[in-house]
Amino acid sequence: MEQLFELRPRKDLLDPTFEGYKLTLDSLPVYKHEVPVAVEHLKPNEEQFSFQHVKTFGLHNHLVNDPWSDEVAFFISKDLQIFKIDLHSLASQSPEFKSVWQIPRHLENRDGWFNASLSFAGPELAVVTDGGGVLHILDTGVRTASNSHLWQAKFSSEVLGNGKPFKITHAMLNTTENNQSETLSVLALKVESIDQVESQIALSVFGCNEKETPFINCLEWVEYEHVDGHWSFKQLKRLAIPHGLDYASILGPGKALCLIAREPLGIIFDCKKDVAAPLAKSETIQDEGETKAAYTWADSPEEVTLWMTFGKQTSKHDLVVKIESQSLKIVHKNQTYLHGELAHPISVGSSTWTLSDGKLEIILSKSDKSLSWNHLIESDTRGRKVLDAESAAAYESVINMSMKEAQAGSGGRPPVFSSEQLEECDDMPMDESSVFRFDGETNEFTHKAILSGQLLFITQSSPGLAPAFCLRHDVDGLIWQPMGDELEKSWGCLHTASLQALGYIQASKEQRKFTVAPPNMTYAALCDAFSHVYIYRQPNGTSTGVEMLHRPTGRRVGTIARQQVLNIDSTEECLGALATNSFLLLLTSSTLFAIRVNSD
Repeated sequence: MEQLFELRPRKDLLDPTFEGYKLTLDSLPVYKHEVPVAVEHLKPNEEQFSFQHVKTFGLHNHLVNDPWSDEVAFFISKDLQIFKIDLHSLASQSPEFKSVWQIPRHLENRDGWFNASLSFAGPELAVVTDGGGVLHILDTGVRTASNSHLWQAKFSSEVLGNGKPFKITHAMLNTTENNQSETLSVLALKVESIDQVESQIALSVFGCNEKETPFINCLEWVEYEHVDGHWSFKQLKRLAIPHGLDYASILGPGKALCLIAREPLGIIFDCKKDVAAPLAKSETIQDEGETKAAYTWADSPEEVTLWMTFGKQTSKHDLVVKIESQSLKIVHKNQTYLHGELAHPISVGSSTWTLSDGKLEIILSKSDKSLSWNHLIESDTRGRKVLDAESAAAYESVINMSMKEAQAGSGGRPPVFSSEQLEECDDMPMDESSVFRFDGETNEFTHKAILSGQLLFITQSSPGLAPAFCLRHDVDGLIWQPMGDELEKSWGCLHTASLQALGYIQASKEQRKFTVAPPNMTYAALCDAFSHVYIYRQPNGTSTGVEMLHRPTGRRVGTIARQQVLNIDSTEECLGALATNSFLLLLTSSTLFAIRVNSD
């Protein structure tokens, strides 16, 4: 059970006397530069029609900042080159765009791929993906404007599935206490069909079905280890988030995650251990001191057949049946009913399973037709061998009768109503998002806070910290910083800054594509998909406000927050936005616009 916590704003960062923004017509210097190679904005194909796909493609920000350096920014071109931008050169006629690495293109056809993504995990380490299933770990050297060091690939991996598109959402490098090894944690977002998701539990636990949730978000938490100068795969965890993921980050020192999502969600795969719970002993049927068989099976010269009965309402999405050459696993929802090594090898390609009226039938094709099987699963005595399907059906009827008698004897009764009888008003609301802390050691959610306001945008934090996020609070936008696990006090999120009336403003901007703010939070910028940019200068900056006089009372108001509106000279769609303390950067397919917002 998660521990509930509150997002408590700091009163000293709130301004109840804020009177609004004054529109100013002051012009801002805008520098327009052609990029060396065009930026490609991949779009969903005909099979990627879900809202999750549209969100992943449409809101991809092609401009990447570096938490370890405020001198540079990056973007990935159409031919998969990573370009470094010298921010100090943007006010000149000859800005510096330097190609630092070429992402290998293992396939020419990129249909269905996500846009390539880049994340900086450390001061000299980056992680990049081509968007089509390959992840690269790169040695970047010190990333300053003057450093001409070309990046080098240290490790390339297809552990997330070759040809399966994913997007990197966050990466973090952690060093062990004795400095003997380093662990790189990477979060990768996938949007997959529920029939293609590898899971150790049935996705119906999270309400998934083909009709309502044909695609779901899967968050892959993969770790790599650096020992003796070599990178190697360490472990992989997979979380299912059927109703959309808004935020995901790794918490220092890399043992937990912070998520913003709607319930239900949970872990469905762990390469080191099974996340499905073993069948409780209380569910085993006892009759006069003898345990009834949990399943029946039959042996023929060509194949071995297994039968197992569940409730009549059971669907294929309630089951996970994993058939391998020497093992078999059956999971019903989140409980493992059968798992073990088979008596003899089988042919996986010609083995099948079907489900009808709650009765599961698995046909295992023998590799060696001459062998007779004395048992099905090694060290599993819960099965009963029968002659054929008719014998299995007769025995199942005995088991069902025993179950009914056991239920009656223990005072059990059928449910008063079924889920099909619920009215719409009885359903739980699905539009509430929450902040979660997920513990990677226990595979459990330990903390939860229900959001009372909308998530406005995500912004980069100091090096080594998880990205911060901005939530609407009344009419304002409040910046929240997830805590790392190094602190001894209880985990939570800290209120670090406020953007006045941003929640109210953003709600009125229907064409908004990106919202960004610089590290010093002196302004916020809302960028439309085309042409318009709205800049809201906060009243607490040295060059962001104008001292004015309140005429009715004669009092000096101090600094007044200002609003500026810009029309960008481009007919191309805005593909990226990035805010620094001095510049606001906008990226289209062919052009980089640098708007000098602050001169200090």
